Amino acid sequence: MTEETQVSTNKQGKPKWLAITFFVLTLLYLIPEVVFNAKLVEVAGGMDADEEALHLVELFGRSISGIGVTLLIADLLLKGKIVKTIPRTLISFAVVAAIVWPTVFFGQKLAVDKILVEPSTAKQRQEAFFSSVLRSSLAANAVQINGLPYIPEHATSPTEMTFLAMMGGLVYANDDFIVHVEDKKRAILNRYIENRANNQFEQHFTNYKAMRVQVVDAYKEYQQGVKRYNQQMGMANKHANEGWEEIETQIAQGWKSYQNAEKAYLARAEARAQDVASKIFDHFKSRNRCIDRYKGSREQSCIAKVEKSYAKTLSKAGIPYVDMDYWLTKKVKRTKGETSFGEAASTLGLSAILAGLEIMSGDSGKQDVSWIYTNEVAFYTPRILNLWKGKFEKETGYPMGIENIRTFRSHPVTSKKVRERVKRKGIHLKSSWTVAQITTFKNTVKNKVRIEVKREWNKEMAKRGIDMKPNLSWKAFQTHSHTQQQIASQMGQRNYVKPMMADWNNKQFYNKVIKTNIQRETEYWLRYIESARSQFADGGPLAENGKSALRSIIVPPISMSLSLLLILLTVVKLPFKFWALIDYDKPVVRQPKPWEKFVGPLLSILVLGLVFVIPLTMGSSKFTKEQSTTSYFLDKFDEKVSPVGSLALKWVLHTQPVVQPVGARFDQNMRITELFKTHLESSIHHLDTTIMAKLNPVTAVTDATMQQSLEEQRQAIQKTGQLKDVPFAVKTNVKQARIRVLNIGPVYKSGMELPAGNYHVEVSAPGYKTTKKWVSHGQNHATHTVNIESL
Repeated sequence: MTEETQVSTNKQGKPKWLAITFFVLTLLYLIPEVVFNAKLVEVAGGMDADEEALHLVELFGRSISGIGVTLLIADLLLKGKIVKTIPRTLISFAVVAAIVWPTVFFGQKLAVDKILVEPSTAKQRQEAFFSSVLRSSLAANAVQINGLPYIPEHATSPTEMTFLAMMGGLVYANDDFIVHVEDKKRAILNRYIENRANNQFEQHFTNYKAMRVQVVDAYKEYQQGVKRYNQQMGMANKHANEGWEEIETQIAQGWKSYQNAEKAYLARAEARAQDVASKIFDHFKSRNRCIDRYKGSREQSCIAKVEKSYAKTLSKAGIPYVDMDYWLTKKVKRTKGETSFGEAASTLGLSAILAGLEIMSGDSGKQDVSWIYTNEVAFYTPRILNLWKGKFEKETGYPMGIENIRTFRSHPVTSKKVRERVKRKGIHLKSSWTVAQITTFKNTVKNKVRIEVKREWNKEMAKRGIDMKPNLSWKAFQTHSHTQQQIASQMGQRNYVKPMMADWNNKQFYNKVIKTNIQRETEYWLRYIESARSQFADGGPLAENGKSALRSIIVPPISMSLSLLLILLTVVKLPFKFWALIDYDKPVVRQPKPWEKFVGPLLSILVLGLVFVIPLTMGSSKFTKEQSTTSYFLDKFDEKVSPVGSLALKWVLHTQPVVQPVGARFDQNMRITELFKTHLESSIHHLDTTIMAKLNPVTAVTDATMQQSLEEQRQAIQKTGQLKDVPFAVKTNVKQARIRVLNIGPVYKSGMELPAGNYHVEVSAPGYKTTKKWVSHGQNHATHTVNIESL
């Protein structure tokens, strides 16, 4: 009995604990696989799945697939001596996982890209893109196909989502259908975009309202600045009045200073008069003695000495030199021909006789004058002041003798001093300005204040990088270029119209923005899918977009089918494994007969067949009924691609709606995809991008000019969602040459606008060799030179 037990254990190939471990791991693996299957259907068959959701499902599915295949390979390989001890078993499992999981994770994406996506033609990528748009149009109820039992109101049901996940591939595989809807592309696109816009209206309007709050807050801040600006502008009158009051004060102070200066000079003159009056008197006496005593040269010499002493006296007193006669005063003795009664009486009539004789001789009216000198201080004081007039004016700027403040105020010097004083404060008055021109002064001050306020406003605006004038109305503020730039930045170029106002209600927003964008995006996407096929070729600006579209329509059906198959096979296989575990330790009492060796494989084949046959024969779907348009697609798939593939698609349409709710319930309760996104997505994404960049590097464009034009186009698409048109021109060395662009529909015209990309130019002329050349078109190289040679 001991030998038979030993034989039984060896035949099983692995210890029971390991078999139980694999059973449990397989059971646990089934849960995320079911969740992935459900999530894939939900995303691929959803109305408008975003890139983030698609990327999450892709990484999650590839990770789970790697785990499933790892468990399968490990279960097959880990037996015999490899699992003799627990450490050897764990090491072996780790080696298998390290090899299998990366191979599956990276290999399935690499296989899809290398086998299906990379070898695809520009035509396939172009048609794939339209197929993806048509699928989204069906999901959004933007287009109806006669006989197709798809119900948009039930878009979240497993049946509808399963169909939509496969619809793109069905359409893509049917060339006849694509040709049939060629003339309906605009209507399909327009309805699709309109429905999508309507579904996303609340989101867009919410973004608009958030933008509106920002613009209103910006206007409030602007208004605060305007309020300060206007207050400062309003202070111009006050500054002007205060400036003039200051001038009046300065004039009054100047007049007082002038008066003080005159008083000071008078006091100095009196002091000098006290000092020189007697001395000058003595100088006159000395001069008279010289005249009385001497004659001739001695008289002149004596007088010279006196005048020298006189000059020294003036110099010591600080009095400018003047001739001595300056200090003489005129004394009128009598006027000839005139007398008085008193004088006549006192002279007994002699004065009257003398006056009569003078009249008769013609001397009547002449004065008998004598010049006398004096030592009276009062006589010298005004004469000294008179000599100091120039000095006084040099010191004060004013002449002596201004009688009142009115005369002082109107004096040109006062105006000049005011001009010079206010100039230092930045107030520039004309040289002809006078104090009487009060209005002119005030206007000048007002202008200065306003200029300074404007300069401060502009300085503040420059700090903020804005060129905005004050006192703009709410409407003008909204339409200002800076505000429009802010609005465009907030809303994004694809949801911006010019000008976009910040006070629209939801109806105005819909009419002015959403409708405009519907038309704009319709034109864009129509142009996108009708773009010259070369744009989808390798190296073209739409190549990656076409590849993405191709992946989106062929990968989901394949992944969904394989995932569904793995789930069903695992579910069917688990009961057998469980039963095997129950009988795991039972000894083999006899040797199996030869035919018994084939029972297991035949049973597996039978189970596999039942997994396929039962859903196809007993299952049903409204999409596979004979009268359904889907049946037409399946028949075409049978005809164009493969009958087996057509059966596989029918099997998925029957089976998937039954399995999908199970996975959705698991994910809802266990939040598996949410946990994956939170804890693993970032690191796995980094690993995926790093390794795939080495395994499948993007083919570099060798032409630097071409690379630049493609980058321009990619940036334009990313920024505005639209192809960027650039004027296209061809120059050649023959004036009458015929120029054609072979890969576009319109006839070539110099300056015609074409998106950046590759264009096949043909130049021909009689007597010259026809030349064809591919040119790279972009913003920085919009003019292309193609010369031709003579025959």
